[in-house]
Amino acid sequence: MTETEQFEIASNWFKQLEQRDLDQLISLYSDTRLSFHPTLWDEHIRDRVRARDYFVSFLAKRPQVLAFEGDFLSLDDRSFLYAGTMTLKLGSQNQNTESRVTARFSFVWTKEGDSQWRILHHHNSVVPKS
Repeated sequence: MTETEQFEIASNWFKQLEQRDLDQLISLYSDTRLSFHPTLWDEHIRDRVRARDYFVSFLAKRPQVLAFEGDFLSLDDRSFLYAGTMTLKLGSQNQNTESRVTARFSFVWTKEGDSQWRILHHHNSVVPKS
């Protein structure tokens, strides 16, 4: 698999986040073996139900993807790692303020039995301010 093909798969997450399409975003996650450490929650999520709960509150912040970049590492012919940084603009719950968040991310994508590419592992953490 080429890096271009990997980028096409991985960038779909950013596209669905930007479009705030909850169902499409959740469908990108594995429902059988998920490990998800979100940016703004301290819970380790292990299934789509809890991922949905997280993204309902996260999407309410109206995230806008300002930038993302990373590197790819092929793990085998059915999985790869994409790790890097992203910058998002988030609105407040009352919609009056906005903030920018830069976060580190890592995704492990795997081709599941139904031949769909899904996120097996996702970890985000806010980059500390120096």
